[in-house]
Amino acid sequence: MTASLLRSSCQQRTNFLRCITSIQPNNLQHVNRPTNHNRLGEAYQNSIATTSRCYSSALPIDAIKSSIKSSLLEQASKKDSPFWDEERTNSLTPLNGLNGHSRAVDLEQHLSDVSDDVDAPINKPDPLDEWHLESVSLGSMNGETSGIRLPEGVSPLDPHVNDPFFLSHADVNDISATIGNDLVGTDHPVLNSAARYFFNTEDGKGKGKQVRPVMVMLLSRAMMQMNSHLETSAPQLNHTLKSQRRLAEITEMIHTASLFHDDVIDDADTRRGQPAAHRAFGNKMAILAGDYLLARASIYLARLRNVDVVECMSTTIEHLVRGEVLQIKDSRTGVADMEGYLRKNFYKTASLMANSCKSAALLNHATPEVVDAAYRYGKHVGVAFQLIDDALDFEGSAASLGKPALADLNAGLSTAPVLFAAESHGDVLIPAMARKFKEAGDIDLALKCIQEADGVRRTKELAAVHAEMAMEAVVGALEPSPFRDSLVHLASRVVDRSR
Repeated sequence: MTASLLRSSCQQRTNFLRCITSIQPNNLQHVNRPTNHNRLGEAYQNSIATTSRCYSSALPIDAIKSSIKSSLLEQASKKDSPFWDEERTNSLTPLNGLNGHSRAVDLEQHLSDVSDDVDAPINKPDPLDEWHLESVSLGSMNGETSGIRLPEGVSPLDPHVNDPFFLSHADVNDISATIGNDLVGTDHPVLNSAARYFFNTEDGKGKGKQVRPVMVMLLSRAMMQMNSHLETSAPQLNHTLKSQRRLAEITEMIHTASLFHDDVIDDADTRRGQPAAHRAFGNKMAILAGDYLLARASIYLARLRNVDVVECMSTTIEHLVRGEVLQIKDSRTGVADMEGYLRKNFYKTASLMANSCKSAALLNHATPEVVDAAYRYGKHVGVAFQLIDDALDFEGSAASLGKPALADLNAGLSTAPVLFAAESHGDVLIPAMARKFKEAGDIDLALKCIQEADGVRRTKELAAVHAEMAMEAVVGALEPSPFRDSLVHLASRVVDRSR
């Protein structure tokens, strides 16, 4: 931290304490200073100024804290919030002595041909401005979804030739065991057990569907098919594949860490057909286990020795936080718009899929066209995956889902089926959404509106649109092979599933 930034932060803390002291000196409690990040400090100062104007000295400090927290949450959840502004982040004064650091980097080590500005992002942010909602029909289709159309040149699904889980079995089957036995290890017995909770299960339920590692390895194998035509040595191909396999493990570790944290925030009872981690180990240990998994994933990510991939995958961790902030905001107000909901889903689900696929292509030193196609494939599969998850919440059972049905409605969340229904039943549904379906009859009302508006069917149809876009991405960029076709069939299977 620079001296000026430290002085600014200290001044913010001093002003904050003076403000609170002047409001209610007798009840002054310990208040954590705002983060040293300039933009958050400014937002915090603005919140304090607003609070001091709006609240009288008779209000308790807890009410003041709550007002500040709500104000910050409101700012952070906006699409154009300066909290997440890359340009503003990069406008901070660089640390002395670091300008020109990239000149010393050996570009032959594939670390990245970046500019001299070490604050400049390598990967261009996704504007997230197209969700293809116009592709979803309004008319009824008798509850049936439109069928997935396979692109031309893709072979029909064959269980022993291009089935995604058959082809990836050798690469992915023991990923959970490798993570649990080799990558996650600590001398604290309880933390050790908690961190391995979803990786070392005898019945196999805990490891989940492993869609993310499957995507990474299938894409890696498909690109290797393309590399086989080039003058690439076998040792180099093996090294690349080993790095991509490690990337698949890192991806699963990040995803699992997010489950630990999400279940604590949501106070969930079950996950993957067994008690949620915080039910087995307590909230504190579950949070620490999630943090520990992220730390271990970060170590192995750095060992890939590719800064493009490090930045790409690190972005997904920021996105997980952004998505959770948006969901907390929605759970407070009860009302969300469809584009905001899809943006939240990208941050919470699709970003990890998109950036892990992109990272696999970066490790392969693929062309920019292939890197972009890999990202789009993961993004659209991720969006489709979450849409189907939200639809199944209204159709599945606790046994098939691994969690209670209607979990989102009971948690007060308005997902795609509800939002589609609100377009035509907003006069009665939006008030129920605003009170988070807490009054008697609210859930039955929501189910009735969803059925009348074909909310579940339209959700599945939008998922099918994104799945087809994922298929087009890989078919247009990768050479024909069983692995390429298996990626197409994986996108189809993501939509056509019951759990």
